[in-house]
Amino acid sequence: MHWRCNYRCAYCFFDGHWEEYGRRFLSKSTPEWLACWSRIQERCGRAAVNITGGEPFVFPDFIALACGLSRLHWPINISTNASLLSDEFMAAADPQRISVSVSFHPGYHQPAPFLERLRKLRAAGFAGCNNFVAFPPQLGLLPELTARFQEIGESLKVVPFIGTFQGRSYPEGYTAEQKKLLGMSDDWAERKRRKGRPCLAGQRSALLLPDGNVARCGQIGDRRIIGNIFDPGFAFLAQAEPCDVELCPCDEWKVIPDEKAPDQAGAWIS
Repeated sequence: MHWRCNYRCAYCFFDGHWEEYGRRFLSKSTPEWLACWSRIQERCGRAAVNITGGEPFVFPDFIALACGLSRLHWPINISTNASLLSDEFMAAADPQRISVSVSFHPGYHQPAPFLERLRKLRAAGFAGCNNFVAFPPQLGLLPELTARFQEIGESLKVVPFIGTFQGRSYPEGYTAEQKKLLGMSDDWAERKRRKGRPCLAGQRSALLLPDGNVARCGQIGDRRIIGNIFDPGFAFLAQAEPCDVELCPCDEWKVIPDEKAPDQAGAWIS
């Protein structure tokens, strides 16, 4: 949606770049955005949409935009830090078409109020996963935090930290004990290596950037822009192309030809 957030987590991909990236923001009204997505529907069919940020709920008129979008495309998943989840959103949005994935950030959250907010979200019918970044200084919290989530029938999706901390590069820098705690196999990184393999990213899926540009995938980003979503002639790539990254931690490789493709028609847009 945009590179703006009300949190400043040290393990975020955008740490140290918020001001720089935040300027890449396309000021369009909700009707303009929905007209664009209506054109995508007409040309490409219905899309599954993953809405990320930054923090999506900081986006202007986000509730109206998300609800309007869900009448054109679904399923939609919103990834949020949960700080701005409101009764207004839960009353307006359709949980049959929209799911909400929340992230627990120890620097900003306490378990009790966060879990209460999560209970309320589930009571309103919204599915989704619960994310926790395995940043090395936070690993000690994981056993107790996992237990707290399990007490209300929820689980934590532990996301490996990718980056550098205290001179060690991660996820390779995790110790054997830490990998066991995270449920990571020793060959995790090797299984995420995709370079050179044919991939449908850009043909069946894409990453929409905050300035309207469309990147082939989230791992390549600005290195491969395939068009702008507001261009009336915007089109996806005509065929699969080799992957251009060493690691694909977000599993965008699942749309390669030698894997079973989803039955749903249309395209994926993140």
